[in-house]
Amino acid sequence: MPSGGPAPGGALSVPGGTMLVLAGYFVGDWFELAGAVVLTAGMWLVSLLTLAEVRQDGHDRPTRLLLGVSSLVLTVPMVLALSWALGEAAGLPRLPVSWMVATHGLLNAFGFALCAIGARLRLRPQPL
Repeated sequence: MPSGGPAPGGALSVPGGTMLVLAGYFVGDWFELAGAVVLTAGMWLVSLLTLAEVRQDGHDRPTRLLLGVSSLVLTVPMVLALSWALGEAAGLPRLPVSWMVATHGLLNAFGFALCAIGARLRLRPQPL
């Protein structure tokens, strides 16, 4: 991932958004929604930066596939997170928490995190 440009913003907005979501549990639902927006924007920025990395030469096909899946899978669970936070704040219908775990949680855990870890393990230098 590039070190300049939008990369630091993505890197900071993910933990920052996570902390805002956590604080929202204590402060209020609208604060939690703001955190979900920041977190989603950060995750989507990381996704776009990773997709840009996938397009670069130098990665083998399995690594590009893992990075691509990791990036693209983020769109669905983050939309679910935003819709849930909006529903919570505005009193609109939303998925039950059990469905959020089954969709948002599993997609992030397996589609995003596991594929990203697999790709990063493939990218690390091999011991001599």
